[in-house]
Amino acid sequence: MADPPEPSRRARTILVLLVLFMMINFMDKTVLGLAGKHIRDDLGLSDTAFGSIGSAFYLLFSVSGIVVGFLADRVPARRLLAVLVVVWSASQLVIGLPAAGLGALLATRVTLGMAEGPAFATANHTAFGWFPDRERALPSSLLTVGGAAGVAIGAPLLAVVVTRFGWRAAFALTGVLGVLWTLAWLGLGGEGPYASRAEPAPDEPRVPYRRLLTRGTVLGGLAAGFAGFWTMAVAVTWLPQYLQRVHGIALEKASLIAAGTQVVGIGFMLAIGYASTRMMRAGRTSRAARGVLGGAALVTSGLATLLVTRVGGGAALILVMMIAFTVGNAFFGLMQAALSELVPASRRGALLGIVTAIASTAGAFGPLLTGAVVDAAATRAAGFQHAFDLGAVLMICGGLLAAALIRPARDRASLDAAPAPALLAH
Repeated sequence: MADPPEPSRRARTILVLLVLFMMINFMDKTVLGLAGKHIRDDLGLSDTAFGSIGSAFYLLFSVSGIVVGFLADRVPARRLLAVLVVVWSASQLVIGLPAAGLGALLATRVTLGMAEGPAFATANHTAFGWFPDRERALPSSLLTVGGAAGVAIGAPLLAVVVTRFGWRAAFALTGVLGVLWTLAWLGLGGEGPYASRAEPAPDEPRVPYRRLLTRGTVLGGLAAGFAGFWTMAVAVTWLPQYLQRVHGIALEKASLIAAGTQVVGIGFMLAIGYASTRMMRAGRTSRAARGVLGGAALVTSGLATLLVTRVGGGAALILVMMIAFTVGNAFFGLMQAALSELVPASRRGALLGIVTAIASTAGAFGPLLTGAVVDAAATRAAGFQHAFDLGAVLMICGGLLAAALIRPARDRASLDAAPAPALLAH
């Protein structure tokens, strides 16, 4: 099948819907952190208890990511994505009820995480069905941008809703947005010509997942992805409270700062995704265009994160936040593109789901540990500094490992050169 020179109008429509999918996904994540102070005051929670709510989101996040990853190779994307959004929308709508208390909040964060765990990998898998390999870095980067846009647009909007209508109303709003997206997707969504079911290869060697998961590309992606998810989960849950409680910034202003950093971050992520695509078109190796470039982005964010608690406030704080909590996110899109190059299309959904699921286990520990560290520290400022420093070190180490280990072409060649026996391939 010849690669089309330009994506079709249908491909662009699907990509827009998937970007909106990721925007709503991140608005769902963001609302807890934005409403955190109000929730803590209303329910009388300690920092450790609130951190446990943030971590509850990731309790089934990884498990569902793996399960749905396998389903993505078998169930049509139109149906699968609709089910995920219906479940996460219902989880948000429940919290809008006045009777919903701490137990309901914990339970629905678990179901929300269960439904959103497969979201990024499944969205990428669906988008990759509409674009050939050499064109996939930019669509995947746009999906990452969708998450940033969800924060940039959602944070100020949700902050206004929280302060004027109450924190429950903000949860209800995100649930309604999910319902509206589902209706649009059921009318317009579908799979493209590069979907796994659209290009069967019955004579293709069945490489066992054990061999796939031990390739350097996967291991580098796991290390860097774990670090990225750790910092993302901590930032979503705790960054608004850091700005309010350490710097004395009001919620609506804090939300505008968060939105501003994400707007700048969108520029970074688009530029990095575009640079990766241009490098691939120019004949550069995927190691350079995806592994080294993505690893460098993560290291850059890690170094900036070390400065977040050391530059004081004002413009300097905003500047380092623009880099610390945005540039490294570009790695997620490049990681998905690198993994899709390594694996046959028939196993693409499963591998993307498995790697994303394992890496995202970081989210189960980051918010909870941050709350415990803040509770145990002599001052709130010291507690947040220790917590952010840990995330910074993880990102620096993960980025270096990604740059060293992600080599999709070499790893794919090693798999093709030594196919596994049929009995071990399942």
